[in-house]
Amino acid sequence: MKRKQIFVIVLILVVFLFIFFFKKPYNPCQWVSVNCCPENAGAQWRCVDMRNFTPPNCSGFVICPQVISPKPNKDCIFENGRCVVR
Repeated sequence: MKRKQIFVIVLILVVFLFIFFFKKPYNPCQWVSVNCCPENAGAQWRCVDMRNFTPPNCSGFVICPQVISPKPNKDCIFENGRCVVR
């Protein structure tokens, strides 16, 4: 019985350490296309806080320029209470 208890305690400790060391820091910020266009057709990107972002109404007719505009390769991070680009 003692071995089983020790095993459970060690297992819980290992899981806790794994979660502690490998979890990502909280970041509500993301790059979002704000003009209803995809990456392969002229997206305009903005670093936004997803907790209070309202997506644009894309139900109507949208003309997107036929140019590739991938997400920016800069970081969109949460810093001092707001989303910033680094």
